Amino acid sequence: MKTGRNEPCSCGSGKKVKNCCGSIRTKIHPAPGFDADRRWVEEHIIKDGDLLLYGNLLEELEGASAETPWKAFRGIAERYLAAGPNGTTHIHEEVDALIEALIQRDQRFGYPPPFCHRGCANCCHELVYCTSSEAAGIQAFCQARGLEIDYDKAFRQLDYVTFDSQGDHTGATTWNDQAPEDQSCLFLDPVAKSCRIWPVRPLVCRVHLAEETDRHCAPHNGVENPEARGINHLELAMILTVVFTLHRDSIKRTLGRLLLEARQAGPGEAPPGTPPLIP
Repeated sequence: MKTGRNEPCSCGSGKKVKNCCGSIRTKIHPAPGFDADRRWVEEHIIKDGDLLLYGNLLEELEGASAETPWKAFRGIAERYLAAGPNGTTHIHEEVDALIEALIQRDQRFGYPPPFCHRGCANCCHELVYCTSSEAAGIQAFCQARGLEIDYDKAFRQLDYVTFDSQGDHTGATTWNDQAPEDQSCLFLDPVAKSCRIWPVRPLVCRVHLAEETDRHCAPHNGVENPEARGINHLELAMILTVVFTLHRDSIKRTLGRLLLEARQAGPGEAPPGTPPLIP
């Protein structure tokens, strides 16, 4: 009988499997420098705001040593920011490689791979968050390949999303009240049920991993289906937390709105919400 991800690890450590032998993250032992890592994160990532925790990261970190998240956050941010204009491509590649490693690890523990496959597109019928850099990259990808972006549909979708005075999504949406054909992602091929921008799809699309079935993947007007069974990995949640926090000025504007804004940006201009390089 296999041990569940949230059950005590069989090694006797008292930790959950996903935070012990079932984790591929480097074991970080207490070190005098971890206070410096925290200060670095506060100065370069958090700044005047808060960490935008992705998913159930707070719960996932339960039982982890105090210095673990700060060192991990710093490492992710340094790699991302050091890549400059290629930061988005770099982090996409890092996430893809990490997911492959996590799947291989889980299979060694007897877990099946994620249900996700070409043609299962229920998760492609909901509001999508992305960074300003991802939106600009999607626009450039479409222009280079002659793929048309349905900006009219993007405008229509925004009528079903509530934004505050700063242009950030408040969390309220009536997404499923719009016409059925408008509920799908701008880039979902309606015939093949596949993504037309797969190489440059946003991080949130890359880490959405369904367990056993995709029948419950799509929320209804922003409310998650209680039957949904997703595969959550601490390593991926840390990466998204760092990237989302660095892009706090754009991440809540939603994919459709960012694409409309990116269309207005001049050639070579950094899209709104792009974090600066570390001096």
